[in-house]
Amino acid sequence: MKVSYRLNNKEPNSKGEKQIYARIKGKNSKGKVEECTIGTGVYTEDKYFNKGSLSSRCPSYSNKNRTLNSIYTDLEYIKSILIEEKIVPSPKIVKKRYNEHLESRELSSPRLLSFWSAYDEFVEIRKHRTRGYLKTLKTLRNRIEEYEKWQNIKLTFEYLSTHSNTFQSQFQDYLWTERKLSNSYVNKLLSNLSHFLYYCDKQNYISKRPKFRYNKDIDRDEKIYLYKEEVLKLYKSTKYDYKEGKEYKNPHIYIIEDKLEGTKSKKFGGIRYYTNWELVKDIFLFLCSIGCRYSDIPHFKVNHFNFDKKKRAFSWVQQKTNKRVSVPSNDISNSIFIKYSAGKSLTQHLFPKLSNQKYNKSLKLVLKDLEFKRLVSYPKMVGSKVINNEDRFLWELISSHAGRRTFIKNMIDMGTMDYQSIMALSGHRTMSQFQKYISVSPHDLTKAEKLYQLQTDENKNDIEELMKLFVQLDENKRKTVLDVVKSMV
Repeated sequence: MKVSYRLNNKEPNSKGEKQIYARIKGKNSKGKVEECTIGTGVYTEDKYFNKGSLSSRCPSYSNKNRTLNSIYTDLEYIKSILIEEKIVPSPKIVKKRYNEHLESRELSSPRLLSFWSAYDEFVEIRKHRTRGYLKTLKTLRNRIEEYEKWQNIKLTFEYLSTHSNTFQSQFQDYLWTERKLSNSYVNKLLSNLSHFLYYCDKQNYISKRPKFRYNKDIDRDEKIYLYKEEVLKLYKSTKYDYKEGKEYKNPHIYIIEDKLEGTKSKKFGGIRYYTNWELVKDIFLFLCSIGCRYSDIPHFKVNHFNFDKKKRAFSWVQQKTNKRVSVPSNDISNSIFIKYSAGKSLTQHLFPKLSNQKYNKSLKLVLKDLEFKRLVSYPKMVGSKVINNEDRFLWELISSHAGRRTFIKNMIDMGTMDYQSIMALSGHRTMSQFQKYISVSPHDLTKAEKLYQLQTDENKNDIEELMKLFVQLDENKRKTVLDVVKSMV
């Protein structure tokens, strides 16, 4: 059996183009020569078809040639199956099997009418995923719809398959110039779009899955987080705590009411009052203390805390990964839990609701007002340009996710746990993901000064005298001295 292509000269379309037919020629079971033709659905002009081949000068050559190669591959595959079944692959039998193959493929995976109908199906299948993931899908849709208006086009699978490079170039240009998005955010959108197209490829909604090139981004050693002493400074501040009768002149501060539904609610007044900045501060300290994501906060309930006196810990299922983690309580997380759980029922939410957008805006204002002015370098890449290369104040760059980074970094700095143990607390499954939270600050780099440090006799005498005095102290005074020394290191 031999497969070749020829033009049908009898039935040109309205543009004067003629359909290419696949001609199958071979012998049947009786040894007689047979010939059958199969329409490919590919049209072209005479000048672009020569000696059974399509010219590379033909408009939409890649797409048309891909279709012809796909048909040829299907026919050869059918031929091999027939031979395995010990059936002579005559042209008529091959054509019959091919038509059955087309009908089966059409029934098992019908082609959707549009790009967006497929996207709606993709989102619907994933509707039970986490709120954060669904939000990324919604964001991707918004950015693509904005791009369509910007370019005055309607996105289709055919356009993506045949003009993937053009699409990526134009889409990125829109995101950089109109939305002012960084390379890392653009890469995130392209990654989510790739996941959708992978799904479409598996469903046979597209003939070829486009592949995108990810943009170069800056590898930052220093992440945005709070030093241990900065966490303690924030915790000790009572500037925004609610006090009955107190007037707050700051227009950004308002009062929040939190109804108590526990059996002892009346003992605590039935309703507890906070300022919004007090709530923002306490939630951030809670993030710094147990290492959860902000997406977990709205789901925390009072009964997530383990009251076991020997092992006091917070245990919850992470919203992003659906992984259960358990983190021991500490002085800060314990005091915040007691503050917000007192008088509540076990099934009540621990914290009043506050959207992530409002939270991040308020968090910046809180740290600005408390003068968190440590200079931090956090450059970004937009296309080939590096922006925000100058040092900025910590409060300008802070966000809710800095709480999780603070927990991980300060756990590392304690020096009492290995990375695998800290990963068990943070819920990271892979080292590559965990490494994104490991920050190298200028303070860390100064520790290299002690490499090969020569200890003088004078230093030895000072250390020996210090040790003698330390041994003479009682337990409480020793603890005080240790805290002072640790704060100076």
